[in-house]
Amino acid sequence: MQAASEALRRMDYLACEAHCLEALGAAREQKDWAYYARVLLPLQEARRQRRIIAAEGVIRLGSGYLPTDWHNWPEEYGAGCLVLTHPHTTRIACAMQQEARRQHRYVEVLFADNASPADTWMIRSFAGPEVTCAMPAPPAKWRDQWWRPKSKTIKDSITPADWFLQACERLGDTALAQVDASQGGLAHLETLEQSLAVVTDHEKLHQRLADAARAMRA
Repeated sequence: MQAASEALRRMDYLACEAHCLEALGAAREQKDWAYYARVLLPLQEARRQRRIIAAEGVIRLGSGYLPTDWHNWPEEYGAGCLVLTHPHTTRIACAMQQEARRQHRYVEVLFADNASPADTWMIRSFAGPEVTCAMPAPPAKWRDQWWRPKSKTIKDSITPADWFLQACERLGDTALAQVDASQGGLAHLETLEQSLAVVTDHEKLHQRLADAARAMRA
């Protein structure tokens, strides 16, 4: 956690996140639930900052006109948020998110199980338990194009980045609603861990997981 604190101080949020996850795994293995709960605080903050940086980058809502081989996509999405739609798949979304982490990029990925022209977008998890939620489609003028910071003027009160963040929040809320709090004990904690994989920066899921860890101390 000293390495995590140092990374957080120098604003290397991806490194902080990685160190926190390592510490979380060690705390879990040792059944040190008090330490586990404490680790979740800097982890939540690192992920919150990761989300902010991504939302200030390039935004893409819909991938209908992009090649199915995402490795050929342009380098300009080094930081940003992307919603993949058909013909892409959850497998590609998962691979893309993992590759972004390996490359130390502030990229957030969602998958919508529909074509870009659909009136309702079905946001679907590609990690953790199966979770799906419906979102009103973004305005047609926002779809299937890159929105770069300061390169286009958006006069709407809601921006493409806002739409992305709202979709993340709704998917995370849906994942949390599916958790059976009556389980209690380790089973409850494990369910929350799995649900956090759906939207890794969802703040309420971090908080409920910390509550579950503290309850394990009793």
